[in-house]
Amino acid sequence: MMESGPLLELSGVSLMRGGETILDRLSFRLAAGEKLVVLGEAGAGKDALLRILGGFAAAGDTVSGTIRYAGGPPVPASSRQRANLRVAYLPNPLSQPLAPHGSVLKQLTRVVSRQLRAPSGSAREDLRLALEQLPGGVTLPMLDTTPDNLDPLTQAIALLACVAAQTPDLVLANSAVADLGPRAVKLLLEALDATQKRLGFALIFATGGLQPATRLGGRVLVLRGGRVVEEGSAERLLSGHAHAYTRRLFEALPRLKTGVPKPRGAVRGQPLLQVHNLAFGGESAGRDGLTFELRRGAALALVGEPGSGREALMRLVLGFDPAPKGCVLFDAVDLNVLSVAMAARIRRRIAFITGRDDTLDPRMTLYDTVEEPLRAHLNLTGELVAGYRDTALKRVGLASHDGKRRVATLSVFDKRRLQVARAIVGAPLLVVIDEALSGLDAHAQNILREVLIDFRSHQDPTFLVVTSDFTIAQALAEDAMVFEAGKLVERGAIAHLVHAPKHEATKALIEAVSLPTLSSDERGLSHGPGSV
Repeated sequence: MMESGPLLELSGVSLMRGGETILDRLSFRLAAGEKLVVLGEAGAGKDALLRILGGFAAAGDTVSGTIRYAGGPPVPASSRQRANLRVAYLPNPLSQPLAPHGSVLKQLTRVVSRQLRAPSGSAREDLRLALEQLPGGVTLPMLDTTPDNLDPLTQAIALLACVAAQTPDLVLANSAVADLGPRAVKLLLEALDATQKRLGFALIFATGGLQPATRLGGRVLVLRGGRVVEEGSAERLLSGHAHAYTRRLFEALPRLKTGVPKPRGAVRGQPLLQVHNLAFGGESAGRDGLTFELRRGAALALVGEPGSGREALMRLVLGFDPAPKGCVLFDAVDLNVLSVAMAARIRRRIAFITGRDDTLDPRMTLYDTVEEPLRAHLNLTGELVAGYRDTALKRVGLASHDGKRRVATLSVFDKRRLQVARAIVGAPLLVVIDEALSGLDAHAQNILREVLIDFRSHQDPTFLVVTSDFTIAQALAEDAMVFEAGKLVERGAIAHLVHAPKHEATKALIEAVSLPTLSSDERGLSHGPGSV
């Protein structure tokens, strides 16, 4: 590893792409063994910074400024020279960083072998030793398969082991935990923190979320439009004494309300969804079948990590998968005894807002996407259709967009808002919200949350929220069912579950989204670029 002292010093680093400024005169220093969390919204310049530091700027990029490596002479930022600095890259497993048809073990071994200039046998042993230092019990034989056979957490642990095996001087982590479940995020950030302390490498962690900034500690560099807004400790940024833009980012971070629950009013509305003795997971026999109801205008969250059973229950309840036993009534009609055509007609009263943006036809325009439910099911004049469409687009914040733009040209955030607009005009009885906030930065998540809350307050649909995040569940629903390993482990009012959870799975999910207490010896805040 490098000796203690400045490892990197950027001076006036800028990046132009197609006449647009992506990074604007960025300057900062990074000491050996130090953490730097680069925080910003989509398009802030985080990706561009990592590409420059990794020596793989995109073709057509114009890079200026200088970088000094490990106390050596300044070199052009566009240079691929790294002054014998060993740099490792830690990607997000959901970004598909590995070849889909190759063995994960062979691919990671190849990376370690190339970085260390060591034979594959030695690299494989280094990878094995690195895995032993990490949680999760991942072994080499488990990785001798294609990426699609591994869950995202196992892939993330394997990628971190690959980084550790390279014994790097500098690690560049690019949104390495984005879109993973809260418990996985907590585990991985703790493992990364422990690995960095053990090996002593410097870490630059680029993120649009705030959990890394609060859990990793160290210094936070806030980017906006390619410029440094400010930098300082996460503790100081959370204290309320930060720049207005930084405060906006941190205010967007949802916080659990953990106080004593207030008494609830009378239950309103007739039952919309009734589930009786449904065979589900380990609760498939006799009186142990799952039974619950969801009333009109109410909101229920199915909370659990991916693979916990929440998605399986959602599919059973909505009739997408057949249940071997039990009865599901939607608006007093049993979906399981209807013809396919009749069931499909009833499901038109159900809207889906999901984290999968391929649910929208990329070839359609914004106008066509929102108008389609109206034209398909109602005999309305063109003037009325346009009026309902424009109202829905205004309510989700898309009124200023060109309605003739194709869906394929939209950002992920705009596609999610478009899904909500399409649901609004359909006037559904039930809205299924399936990890709809995944893949968005903190500010965009906050806006979409408010859009969904506004949707419910205006039209009073019933919400069924599928999530691994109790802050989202608390914001969008009143009641929750908690799942783990294919079983329902706890249910009740969210206020009561958060205040006094009983099952260990519930406690772990709540703890995973609770803000940690930061150490009091973090350094203070400084405004503008170039400060250390």
